[in-house]
Amino acid sequence: MSLNIEQLYRRIGLLACSSVFLLFLLGGLVRATGSGMGCPDWPKCFGLLAPPTCDCDLPPNYQTVFLEKRLKKVDRFASFLSQIGMEESAKRLHNDPSIRVPEEFNPVKAWIEYINRLFGVLSGLFGLAWIVLVFIKRSLKKYRFWVSMGFVFLLLNAWLGSLVVATNLIPGIVSLHYLLSFVCLFSMIRAYSLSSSRNWISNLKLENSFNVGNNRNRAVIFWIISWLVVTLGTWSREQTELLRVAGSLISEYDSMLNLHGMGWIFIVHRYIPGVLFLVLLRWVYKQKKLGSVDLTSPEFVLLLVAFLQIVLGAIQVVYVLPMWSQVMHIVLGSAFVTLGFMWAISEHNQLKDYGSSNA
Repeated sequence: MSLNIEQLYRRIGLLACSSVFLLFLLGGLVRATGSGMGCPDWPKCFGLLAPPTCDCDLPPNYQTVFLEKRLKKVDRFASFLSQIGMEESAKRLHNDPSIRVPEEFNPVKAWIEYINRLFGVLSGLFGLAWIVLVFIKRSLKKYRFWVSMGFVFLLLNAWLGSLVVATNLIPGIVSLHYLLSFVCLFSMIRAYSLSSSRNWISNLKLENSFNVGNNRNRAVIFWIISWLVVTLGTWSREQTELLRVAGSLISEYDSMLNLHGMGWIFIVHRYIPGVLFLVLLRWVYKQKKLGSVDLTSPEFVLLLVAFLQIVLGAIQVVYVLPMWSQVMHIVLGSAFVTLGFMWAISEHNQLKDYGSSNA
């Protein structure tokens, strides 16, 4: 059975969205294992199309060679920052001692980073196919803006990925790389949702347009707060790296994470999910009073993810960032804010359809 053009658009869009979200899982694995510099160059890995399995395949002075290449890229980026008026940032970049630390070959870390890059290329190919399709088919013209936005941010993030490697995972750029991945994914989800007739709507029974509007507003507000939690979590992740370098990651009093050293931003990040959990619990309780709880409703799914995130957060603190919990925490946090966005645009589409049917 042949696909019509709308079906092809949705198929490619689903592949593009799925591949970008998969990068959150792989990116979480890269960060948790410290494999971000597993390949000291970009887009190749140790100058090869695929990473070697042994340092015997590399020249004796490979650390010096790749460090010099990286420093040249850092100089170009610092010059760019100076040209756009960010002289202080350029100076900090030049003066950061971690920039001049050569990377020692580690086959496991190299392959973890390499696989992450391969899926980045895969998402780029899906994004390219998607944008080509909407520009060669006039019937898909209405989708061009959001598909283009997603593709532009995909390319921007690829460029930032090269800077992450060039700057030796310098704080700020890593966070920007992570957060802009969401902007890319949100743009693609929005593009996909415009062609989908299926909306993930609340299970609450809505009786009038005032209630429909309120439902949309609460979904948007919930998503914005979720986005804030993820942003604060990204900052907190960088703070743990600073504490690790300073040798003060573990509290000297109870052998847990040094909460005092994490600062007030981490406290906000730690307790807002508890508030969101209680809000979701109240909404699910309202569903139960109105009838039965739909286990596929956004409120219930987000409630489950919020609970798991709180448990993982506690494990992070008590056992001081176990690798597996770091990966799961990043993935579920990404899922939480992505599901929140899907709920918000679904409610927006529902409100639009409701208004059209009552015009």
